[in-house]
Order: sequence, then structure tokens, then C-alpha cells
Amino acid sequence: MSRLASKPIPFESAVTIEIGNEKVRVKGPKGELSVPLHAGVDVSTEPGQIWVKRQEERYRAAQGLTWSLIRNAVTGVTQGFSQKLEIVGKGWRSQVKGNVVNLQVGHSHPVNFELPEGVTASQENPGSFTLHSHDKQLLGQVCANIQKLRPVEPYKLKGIRLEGQYLRQKVRKTAGV
Repeated sequence: MSRLASKPIPFESAVTIEIGNEKVRVKGPKGELSVPLHAGVDVSTEPGQIWVKRQEERYRAAQGLTWSLIRNAVTGVTQGFSQKLEIVGKGWRSQVKGNVVNLQVGHSHPVNFELPEGVTASQENPGSFTLHSHDKQLLGQVCANIQKLRPVEPYKLKGIRLEGQYLRQKVRKTAGV
């Protein structure tokens, strides 16, 4: 089991932390996020670091979850997160126009996917684009919603996938002799 939650979370001077009864607000140069607090977890700050402590041993998992969510919030408002999506298929492509991603992925019509507030996209080539956000959870949900438009099929591995995603190709049926 990981023991990272017993270590402090470092943060820069550009980040401000506000601890309330039910949530922690993290503000930085890239945006603002709030993290809900579990009832059995206490959060305190010292100059340049945040400590997450549990009240009893039974709140060990809640301590680890809260620590991870606060660390992701601090990283998001300082550096941000990005995820590259690849489109694999003959003639399939994407085009980014502002906050709309136009996808031509084998449907009878092009699909316009509107990005929510807080997520931006940049285009490298017609077969891939990158999403950027300060909120890691929102970024992952948007990636999942885009992948639902054309999931990767297991035989030719055509579809929309994350960069570096492990995919196992199935063997096609062969004619028996």
C-alpha cells in the first residue's frame, strides 16, 4: 500500500490555498479548483507545503484519496494537464475550430464535439489532437466522451484512442480444413 499521503504536498508561492469546513480551494496562474474534504480527514498548511492527516486509522483510504486530489489540483493550477488523442482509420480525421472539434470518423456525417469550459484543444495533424485543461478529472471525462464516438474495435484496432493506450488485437476467424 502506498504511503505517499504521509508526506507533504509542496506548492509554489503563486498558489493560494483556502481551507474550509467542507472543501479546499486551490488558486493558481492557470485557474481555480476546489477539492471536497472527507469528514475524517484534516488538512493544514505550512509555508510551501500542505499536510493531510487522518483522525483515526479507519480513514486511511480517505486520507490517500484527499491527498491525491489536492496534489492533482495543485499540479493543475500550476502546470496543467494534457492528453493526446489519436484517430486511426482510413480517411478519418479531425479539425479543431475554437472550442469545437470536428471529427470525421466513418459516420455518414461529420460530428462536431463542443468542448466544455476549462478544456482547450490544439491540432498537430489531421490524425491527432491534444486536449489541455487545469482539471484532471474534467480532462479525463472529455477524453472518454470523445472516445465513445468511435470506440476502438478489436480486430483492426480502428477508432479513437489515447496516445500510448495498450490495445490487444484479436485474431480473426480462419477457415477450417
